[in-house]
Amino acid sequence: MEDRARVVMSACLGALIGGVAGYLFLTEDGRRLRERLDPGMDDLLREMRHLRSAAEKARLAAAEGLQTVSELRRGITPRSEPAWSGGPPRGY
Repeated sequence: MEDRARVVMSACLGALIGGVAGYLFLTEDGRRLRERLDPGMDDLLREMRHLRSAAEKARLAAAEGLQTVSELRRGITPRSEPAWSGGPPRGY
């Protein structure tokens, strides 16, 4: 992409973002729209936190599985408790 095209594209993108921000923060309709979107954004953020937590647990489980397979291949008895489990169940 040529430098001139990048400049034009950047200017258009900046104008679009500025227009949307101006609408949302400087008009009554924009204020009402932000008020309607706010609860949905809270829900979205909560879901993203859950997704991050689930991804981290999956990553830890995969790492534990790879370590177990590696230990089995070397002939080492794997640990009886996975590192990500948080310890044995209560009452034991």
